[in-house]
Amino acid sequence: MVALLFATMFPQAVLSMMSLSPPVMAPAIAGELGVPAELTGLYTGLVYAFILAGNLVCAPFIDRWGPIRLSFTCVLGGGVGLVTFGSDGVIGALLGTGLMGLCYGPLTPASAQAISHHAGSPGFALIVGIRQTSVPLGGVLAGWLVPALMLQLGWHRSCAVLGMGSALAGTIFALSSRTVRQERPVGRRTAGRGLLTPLRLIVRRPALLRLSCASMIFAALQLVLTGFLVVYLVGIGHDLLTAGALLGASQVAGIIGRPLWGAVADRTGSPRILLCLLALGMAVSCVLTALLGATGPGVSALPVAVLFGATASGWNGVFLAEVMREVEPASAGLATSGGLLFTYAGVVLGPPLFGAIAVLVGLSGAFVAAAVAALAGAVLALPPTRRRVGEPNPPSTRHRSPATSRS
Repeated sequence: MVALLFATMFPQAVLSMMSLSPPVMAPAIAGELGVPAELTGLYTGLVYAFILAGNLVCAPFIDRWGPIRLSFTCVLGGGVGLVTFGSDGVIGALLGTGLMGLCYGPLTPASAQAISHHAGSPGFALIVGIRQTSVPLGGVLAGWLVPALMLQLGWHRSCAVLGMGSALAGTIFALSSRTVRQERPVGRRTAGRGLLTPLRLIVRRPALLRLSCASMIFAALQLVLTGFLVVYLVGIGHDLLTAGALLGASQVAGIIGRPLWGAVADRTGSPRILLCLLALGMAVSCVLTALLGATGPGVSALPVAVLFGATASGWNGVFLAEVMREVEPASAGLATSGGLLFTYAGVVLGPPLFGAIAVLVGLSGAFVAAAVAALAGAVLALPPTRRRVGEPNPPSTRHRSPATSRS
């Protein structure tokens, strides 16, 4: 299981690092291309639009190639994308952005399919939580590697080194890993599946639909945290260095929270109740953040940032594990893809909506509005209260076997 877990984490950490590298390079890129640095927001929106597209079309490729092989193929494609990004002005940047996004999109559904046969194990949410730390770990790698490379090589060559180095590392890992070499693609026929098949799967299952809608709110709050916390803290009197350190503390709390909440979900056996409690934690965090505007700069911001990060950045593993438990193992990748359509919608829509509210009522008022949204997410995350007469048991118990439970 350790080898499989690492084989699913490696591609996502590497793609996360590559996709987050251009924003770190933004001042240098903007200066050379003659565009405002604020267009970093446009880059983020374009990346997620292509991530959404890659997520939507990945199911046939998972079936034909196998989820792990597809993931490492995406590492190669992402490497080419980053090299292209740094090669030729605005056109190269746009083509590279599209290729990196398309290659990033299939990774979470592919990893879900790869580990879906463990969905009945007692520690499954912990496994998924550990796997999901690969996303922020990629951000840590970008923060460590990119500035150092840029000082030595400039942004063009940094893109080339990171892109080619990532592609080479992915190739070496894939060729040397028994997990990758011995993978046997399912090869199921996907003819007749349309692009909206993942969405239809979610919509036809009310419990999954509610959970996916909750993830849309949670994802919006996660992006609000990363996108607006520093601006808000500086606005109420913190210096930029302190505000950045507080954002870093929130992200560390999120990295710790993903496996921690997974372990709690496994121990309690109530993942949806836990998601509801995390949403309440997000609501409290938003209110406390709004109140920081009245108290001004001080040490009280640290526990608020940590609570905000642990909840708004720590929910992902529990959510994905619950999605996979709700369906047959063979449909885990498809269900994850469908659920992520809602999640990415929150990523795309949440920050602009929050910003619009902030223009009207200020950032403190916008955080209060975000708290109300978090409460709505808590309601959506609640487990179904009753099952219809004759309805079968949920897949999480139906698929569990003694052998699986001991794994």
